[in-house]
This record gives sequence, structure tokens and C-alpha cells, in this order.
Amino acid sequence: MAFLYILQQLLNAVQIIAIYALLAAAFVLLYGVTNRINLAFGAIAMWSAYVTIMMISLLQGATFWPLIAVVLGGGFIALANTAAVGFALHHLVIAPLIHRRSQVLLIATIAVAIVLEETMRLINSSRELWLRPVFADPIPLHVSNNFPIQVTPLQIAAVILAFGVVGSLILLMKRHRFGVFWRACSEDLKMAALCGVNIPLILAGSFVLASGCAGLAGSLIALLYGSASFVMGTIIGLKTMFVAVIGGLRSLSGAFLAATVLGLFETFWSAYLELAYRDPAAFCLLTLLLVLKPEGLRVR
Repeated sequence: MAFLYILQQLLNAVQIIAIYALLAAAFVLLYGVTNRINLAFGAIAMWSAYVTIMMISLLQGATFWPLIAVVLGGGFIALANTAAVGFALHHLVIAPLIHRRSQVLLIATIAVAIVLEETMRLINSSRELWLRPVFADPIPLHVSNNFPIQVTPLQIAAVILAFGVVGSLILLMKRHRFGVFWRACSEDLKMAALCGVNIPLILAGSFVLASGCAGLAGSLIALLYGSASFVMGTIIGLKTMFVAVIGGLRSLSGAFLAATVLGLFETFWSAYLELAYRDPAAFCLLTLLLVLKPEGLRVR
């Protein structure tokens, strides 16, 4: 029974790893070309989670579409909306401040996060939004009288989608022309510009991709956990910022490895220890990893 319980926790950890990997990838995509940390990605994920629940609720009430079409439609609208928000933030905040001191952009992204959180709080009158479970019928993987092992169709789809996106980004950065330009900007932005790289285009593309990753993470949170809160972005954003730093800040593979460590730690802490101390313990672990590996994991 103990082995079956551990196996179930490993399956539960996979969806957490997928969400953290997506958000950490957002930090890496932007930091690689700007050498700046954007603290608004947690708020962008929160925004997407709210929009996902609102759109699914609206489509359920206004259409006669099947549930899968409603979920896909609501998720697509949320991602498109979040990508548009990211594009607007890039032109209004990131691009004008890209050549200023790093503290200037850091403070500006904190302000952006506050604006997004307060906007969504006012729109929803400070209420959390809840979503009825979708595609949550358990699929038994191992039938046992002591402890059955099971997953849901939504968990399977979410994990495949998230890992597919992260894997595609890793391949994009290694083999596609955009990835070559992105890595050139990551090494030396001024030299890349002298070599003919379209810096504004790479910056805009990187921020839209990063916003899309954060938006997808927010949509998956809304679907998997069935709720959205205007304060959720702060803690998620801080955790994944640590994850990205531990991963090396310029390595998507390193960010994925660090997300795996954090996801496994949080899952097994929740399974065996006091849940109320999970977040402080997670930050202690992340701080310890930074002390032991200040240069990051740097997985290539």
C-alpha cells in the first residue's frame, strides 16, 4: 500500500511540474534577451485563469456546444487575450525601459502585476471564481482494495499539452532560426544587433511567447484546480522565479529540471507533512539550492 501511495503521489506531481515548467520557461524566454526579471508573469497567469473560467462559464450559458468545445473555446480565448495583454505590455512597458537600469524594469513589472491584480479584483468584486470539475472522471490505472491508482482525462491532456509546449520551445531554441537569434541576443545583445539581428522583433516575440506560456499555465491551473484568485499570482510568480534562477535563467532545460525538483518536493511534503508549512519549506529548499548552486543548474 505504501508503494502504491508513493506512485499516486508521483502521478500527482507531474501536473504541478508541468505548470511550474511553463511559468519558469516564461522567465527564461524574457531574461535571456533582456537580462531583466519580469515579476508580472504570476499576475499574467492569474489573469488567464480568471479569463478561462469566465469564458467557459459564458460559453456554457450562451451556447449548446459540447463540453469539450466549450473548454477548448474558453481556453483559446483566454490564451489569445493573455497574448494580446503581453503584446500590449511589451510595447507600453518593456520596450521603452529595456535600455534603462535593471531596477527600473523590475519596479515597472511589479507595478504591472499590481495593476493586473487590482483590475481583475475590481471586475469580480474581490471574489474568487470557481469552475465545476470538467473531465474529472477517474481512470483507474491499478485496481486495488487497499489503494487504487488513478488519473483523470484532464490531467493526462494537461500534462501532454504542457510538456509538449516546453519540449517544442527547447527544440525551437536549438534548431529554429528564431532560437539562433534568441541565443545570439542572450550572449550579447549589442553584438547581435551589429550582426543584423532584428532586436525589436526578437524582444517582442520572446515576450509574447513568454506571456503565452504564463497564460497556458494559468488556464491549466483554473481547469485542474477549479478556481482563480486575484492574489494567486504573487506566490506562484515568486516560486517560478526561483525555479528559473536555479535553472540558470538562460536554460529552458535547466528550468524544467528545477521545476521537477520543486514539484516533487511540494507533492511529497503535502502527502506526508503539514500542508500549512509547505510554501515556507519550498522557499527554504529553493534558497538552499541557490546557496549550493549560485550559478544555477545550467543544463544544455
